[in-house]
Amino acid sequence: MNAGFKRGFTLIELVLVVAILAIVSVVAIGKFSDFRKNAARKTNVANLKNITRTINTKLAMLDGEVQRGLFAYCESLIDCAEGGGAPRGTEGDYLYKSSWYDGAGGSVPGIYCGIKRTEAVVNASGVGTGQVAAIADAHESNLGLEKFASSLMMYYPTAKEVGSLRDAGISVLSYHNYSNQQSSRVCKWTGSEWELKYGLHATGGGPGQRADLSACYPVVLTNGMAIAVLNPAKCASIYRDLGLDYATTNRVEGLNAEDPKTYFTKGICKRLVAVGMGRDSEINTKLFENMPRCPTLDQKHYRNYILLFSMDNGTGNSGTAVTFVGVIDPEGNTAKSAQYNADWAS
Repeated sequence: MNAGFKRGFTLIELVLVVAILAIVSVVAIGKFSDFRKNAARKTNVANLKNITRTINTKLAMLDGEVQRGLFAYCESLIDCAEGGGAPRGTEGDYLYKSSWYDGAGGSVPGIYCGIKRTEAVVNASGVGTGQVAAIADAHESNLGLEKFASSLMMYYPTAKEVGSLRDAGISVLSYHNYSNQQSSRVCKWTGSEWELKYGLHATGGGPGQRADLSACYPVVLTNGMAIAVLNPAKCASIYRDLGLDYATTNRVEGLNAEDPKTYFTKGICKRLVAVGMGRDSEINTKLFENMPRCPTLDQKHYRNYILLFSMDNGTGNSGTAVTFVGVIDPEGNTAKSAQYNADWAS
């Protein structure tokens, strides 16, 4: 045999090597994906704790001073896809889940889940005719708060409650719409007292087909304007994680999970008002150099963190006092439950 002869790989050996490399690659990619998910979960926990700590520190520094405007321009979690301004209703009333959310986001206005009907998209952004359908499709893929929407509900505050919300710092809320142009044209607040008296203008980016880049327009909070509150029948764990009173519902007569008022009138818990910590909110622009967003959700979902405020039920000496109580992510996780999810996944 020739001593200089070198034997090469056979076809079978090459196939085996390629197969092994493919298996190793799949495992490595999976591990990397798991690493990214675990890192996102841990970042989410850190964000929840940091936002809560920062806000509480600011509130402590105020030391009883009027907080008016501190939480101004936070995002309303209400969808105004029909135009015509913020949804309004009878003071002190609720709009239940069956009236506004069908699981596919087909009913608007309601809890923010993005525009779901192509015909709702008006060519107000100056785009060419051929682009309207593409923009409409992008809007329809906007999932908004879909993962948490069924745990929220709409409430129409009274004039007294609006005063308490303003004293707590919530004076102006930014409502979602398709675009800046539609915010001013379709919703008809250009030239109104909101713009002339308060100097409000459309903010945000967009035409808003991404849930975290929806165009917003700010309106002054008034009685009868819809705000989002937690459904106590579905959010008992959030109350308890935040250290809030939540009485047992065992053998309490007259409770109805579809009627949240029964939980409040029976003294089970207080109302928790929910607003989004959007880009233009005072609490974000004044306290955070970079706006924290939930890293566990993609850009089709609403990714801004949600601030919760306790509002008394308006009975007895407590009146309708409003206080900041904590932060949850757009999926409804508190820092405690997010920490549990991160620990369990790692």
